[in-house]
Amino acid sequence: MKVLIAVPTMEFARQAEFYDHFDVIQKPEGTLVTRAHGQSPARNRNLAIKMALEHEATHILFIDDDTIMQPDILTRLLAHDVDIVTGLYLMRNFPHQPIIFDMADELGRCIHHFPNKDSKGLVEIVACGLGACLIKIEVFKAMEEPWVRLGELEADHWCDDLGFFRRARAAGFKLYCDLDCHVQHFASVKIGPARDAEGNWLVAYDTNGTGKVTFPQPSPIYVKERII
Repeated sequence: MKVLIAVPTMEFARQAEFYDHFDVIQKPEGTLVTRAHGQSPARNRNLAIKMALEHEATHILFIDDDTIMQPDILTRLLAHDVDIVTGLYLMRNFPHQPIIFDMADELGRCIHHFPNKDSKGLVEIVACGLGACLIKIEVFKAMEEPWVRLGELEADHWCDDLGFFRRARAAGFKLYCDLDCHVQHFASVKIGPARDAEGNWLVAYDTNGTGKVTFPQPSPIYVKERII
């Protein structure tokens, strides 16, 4: 077993904290690490795949530099011994849907999978993001270059992950998510004051999604009322 861990950096990390977590990933002996540079995430991933093939790696672990992962992410995902497996992380914009999908149409458009309270462990999916994803090298050997492509599903949108997984499924490979392998996603958040219909002061989080998250403004008055 020989893993190449690939980070398509696009020349920067969203937060420097990423490297603090990335550097302590538990790595089997012989693990390779590469960080591609450039503005195209698809090209960066393809360069990493070529490197993995040249070095006869058995797996590639893609890690996006806007995530925080647990040190045992590689150990956890390798233990499943499946074609493709991802950790569980969420969209950075509200309402923060899980970046895993359980239905796809013939065009590759997908519907988010929402685990229920009893969901745990390994579940089969039809697509995911490439931000925390382990893929066996046989997947790429069975597919045509370029493996990852921009604008494949929508001409004016990246869709590099969903397009890739559509072709991987067509080639006979299965995808899974480890619901117990949690990954965090960096986001830009605007924080500001707000009031509800009764005039109570709130704190509002705005992630440029389809709505805002609000919660009561912590204050001496609020705390006193709660205590009483």
